[in-house]
Amino acid sequence: MKPARFYCGVFLVTASGLMLQIVQTRILSVVLWYYLAFLVISIAMFGITAGTVWVYLRRGQFSERTLSHDLTYFTTLLAVAIALCGAVQTTLAPVDSVVGTRLFVWFELATCLTLPFFLSGVVVSLALTRSPFPVGRVYGVDLAGAAAGCLGALMLLNLTDGPSAVLWVSAITALGAIAFAGSGIGGKPATRLPFAVPLQYIKVIFVVLVLGAALNSTTGQGIKPLVVKGKLETTADAPLLTKWNSFARISASDIGVRPAGLWGPSPTYQSADWPIEQRLMNIDGDAGTLAFRWDGNVARAGFLKYDVTNLA
Repeated sequence: MKPARFYCGVFLVTASGLMLQIVQTRILSVVLWYYLAFLVISIAMFGITAGTVWVYLRRGQFSERTLSHDLTYFTTLLAVAIALCGAVQTTLAPVDSVVGTRLFVWFELATCLTLPFFLSGVVVSLALTRSPFPVGRVYGVDLAGAAAGCLGALMLLNLTDGPSAVLWVSAITALGAIAFAGSGIGGKPATRLPFAVPLQYIKVIFVVLVLGAALNSTTGQGIKPLVVKGKLETTADAPLLTKWNSFARISASDIGVRPAGLWGPSPTYQSADWPIEQRLMNIDGDAGTLAFRWDGNVARAGFLKYDVTNLA
């Protein structure tokens, strides 16, 4: 047995679980609305609990004798599920549809969110209840991984976009499967689990996921939300720049030279007197504000005196 590899697998799986949860709150805040962060948290708790109960109900099926194989299998399945469910999720538009279709789409979305957390619950439950190592130590590694995942999510979202972050989480999970495969706890089960043959190529799956995550953020043709706040996003009207971070998705679009737009203009404001080049800054697909080009000449920004929002 190689305890270090087992603990490494637990650490990576629990870290990826928290990263996925946080990244999903960001994606749903962009695609739908901010309060759906609570939906992600609720579904995560539901999925993890369901996975744990599933293991309990099949307590005779899993044991230390096949632990490394079981952990490797379900962790690899988890990695693939994170990537596939994340990709399907970007095609769904729960906001803009008729009632019957909307109910079905919400069911699809809930399923895409739940499945990875269900499998995460299965893996963590097996690691805690079937390993030969002290449960306190295993749980300590579990908590350390979750804490690292919280910080890792912030780093991912500042380095790449939301869908690419999901792919990176799936790659990290696949790395956890590789660690479990080398832990050497028990042998293979007598009966083969579904999809066991393709899932045995763990290193190939890991490389594919890493390449997919790296390439997705470097092209405008990758996986990204199809509908944002009920509006179809096409490449035809793509903004000049789109950038994600840990608390927003910012996009900038050039709207050319036009009269300066003000939020609360004075009755004496003559917009035709103040043409200026502007860009529209859009936050999370809905909230917007204008950015004005300034050449260093204070007089050219004189229109700001006419806006009541600048009074302070």
